[in-house]
Amino acid sequence: MQAFRKTGGVLNPSSVIATTDEDGSPRTAPFGSLHALSESKLRAVIHRYHDTLKNIHRDGRVMISLISPPDIAVSVKGVARVAEEPWSVDPRYAIVEIDITEVKNDMPMQIGIETGISISATGPFQEWWAACWEKLSEDE
Repeated sequence: MQAFRKTGGVLNPSSVIATTDEDGSPRTAPFGSLHALSESKLRAVIHRYHDTLKNIHRDGRVMISLISPPDIAVSVKGVARVAEEPWSVDPRYAIVEIDITEVKNDMPMQIGIETGISISATGPFQEWWAACWEKLSEDE
């Protein structure tokens, strides 16, 4: 879980969250806002009109994949719930908390990871992300 314990407002390593659409189809989306509050709880910022949030409202089961150099590949199973919607920092977003039910090490033994998903807040979004980060990491 250390890879999710980000400091200083960093977005990386980024993760992919999988949810299930209404018809049972899998839905995935990358997120840089996942942050570990503890060994058993993650928090994320999700746009209120994103399919991921809609799916969490209906069925809180999620699977998160994290791949990060040099040697992290994990799958995290959990149950997500909306903690704040609309979010006080930006009403276009919601805060989701994920109670972790299982962590699986998916790292192959004989290879290394050279790159992962890397994202950044650019331009006017840097200030926005700084405000988001402060609120996202509260209550640690």
